[in-house]
Amino acid sequence: MRISTGQIQLSGLNRMLEQQSQLLRTQQQLSTQKRILTPADDPAASAKIVGLDQALKITEQFQTNINFSRSRLELEEGVIAGITDTLDKIRELAVQGNSATLTNEDRNTLAIEVKQNLDALLGFANSRGPDGEYLFSGYQGSTQPFTATASGQYVYNGDDGQRSIQIGTNRQLEVTDSGTSVFREIRNGNGIFTTFDNQSNTGGGIIDPGSVTDPTLIDGDSYNVSFFAATTAASSVAYSDNLTTADNINYTLAINGTTVYTTDEADGAPVSSLAELATEINNDSLTTGVRAYVDGGALYLANTSPTSTPITITETMGGASDGDLDSMVGYFGSNLNGTTTPSVTTTLNSAAEFYLVEDSAGNAETFDAYTSGGSISFNGIQTNIKGVANIGDQFVISPSLNQDVFSTVRNLALALENGGTGTAADSAQLNNAVNRFFSDIDRAMDNFRGIRAEIGARMNALDSQQNLNADFILRIKETVSELEDLDMIEAVTRLKQQEVALQAAQQSFVRIQGLSLFNFL
Repeated sequence: MRISTGQIQLSGLNRMLEQQSQLLRTQQQLSTQKRILTPADDPAASAKIVGLDQALKITEQFQTNINFSRSRLELEEGVIAGITDTLDKIRELAVQGNSATLTNEDRNTLAIEVKQNLDALLGFANSRGPDGEYLFSGYQGSTQPFTATASGQYVYNGDDGQRSIQIGTNRQLEVTDSGTSVFREIRNGNGIFTTFDNQSNTGGGIIDPGSVTDPTLIDGDSYNVSFFAATTAASSVAYSDNLTTADNINYTLAINGTTVYTTDEADGAPVSSLAELATEINNDSLTTGVRAYVDGGALYLANTSPTSTPITITETMGGASDGDLDSMVGYFGSNLNGTTTPSVTTTLNSAAEFYLVEDSAGNAETFDAYTSGGSISFNGIQTNIKGVANIGDQFVISPSLNQDVFSTVRNLALALENGGTGTAADSAQLNNAVNRFFSDIDRAMDNFRGIRAEIGARMNALDSQQNLNADFILRIKETVSELEDLDMIEAVTRLKQQEVALQAAQQSFVRIQGLSLFNFL
């Protein structure tokens, strides 16, 4: 085989270029401190690095989401704190307004201040987030959640959605609360039931918000508390007919000027029990405005609706021809005769002596003597009424319903505007309204405290997830470093070896290039 001088030179040159290439690659590795400069350097490791880089970018985006979420939740927490501060101010105004020393003008001034704070509440409810979207509109971030109508009502324009942000591979976190859950889903009263006075009550009764004594007995029904006065009614009439003349003595019972029952000696089936007498009276309740109730062998009367008009009972005897020799005793104890006292009218004063609690179907739940502040207990419910209650005064106990916080505050403003320095009934009406406000606002404050606690829990969850993400990012970077980072000691050693090898090759090439056959002849 013949080897030409050109081949020898070409072979030497190729070896030097190869060594230069290896030296250059080592120098690039040292400058970048990376073992893998191109995927061809380590295809398997390069594929792993691509996947790890993608996971790293996703996790870093989770961290960005967490920072945004924290900013939004911190803003919402600040709004809720502002709301609770405002409600505390309104509560103070309610305490001032309930003072008996104030005039109606003073209360009107307080009502104006309450309305100003109500406007502040509306402003809080329409707060925007860092991205310009409304905090409490649900999914409708560009829609103002609450607007006030001309009638004084507040309309919610958003929805009940709760937006979430991805903060981990398998974890999302809610970063919004709808206006419904924050401002509208608030149970009034004590959260189980609420108490109301009839706005037409003529007495000074003030009902307590009440409490639950046995939750298992709560049936969700509504109850009416009404007030009665006792009577001396008997179960029959007694005739005393002078038999000198055969008379047919008759008897007429009228209430508030309306005849409710008539009978005579010849009546073969007269009313013979208090229950039957009560039925006769109740049959004409729509006309007389009076109702009867029997309990424990006694008959009680009350106005069917609150009114200051006392109940008048008129008993009349007729049909007697022997003058005072004919007489009788009426159902309500009136001593009647044919001439001197043919008619007697009895008046029941307005102050009530007994209370009756009935369910929505009119069934009696409890009946007892009324004492101011005395406990009224039935079906797991306990309350009391203080002050003087008049016959016919009414109170309602009904299941709690959702009531927005704006209506709660507006009701207080209206109560203060209506005053309370007139009659005892006016004062009682204001006191009842303020008591309802305190009960309702307590539920609202509980709701806001609950929302604030949820926000705190979410922020703790953000911190926890952020730490997990940071640990995951660190592990990814460590794994990538193990795959692509350069062993500096090995690379420097290799560089020195390659430099020596290249220098030796260059020197050898110079010598070989200068040799020919003529040097040996």
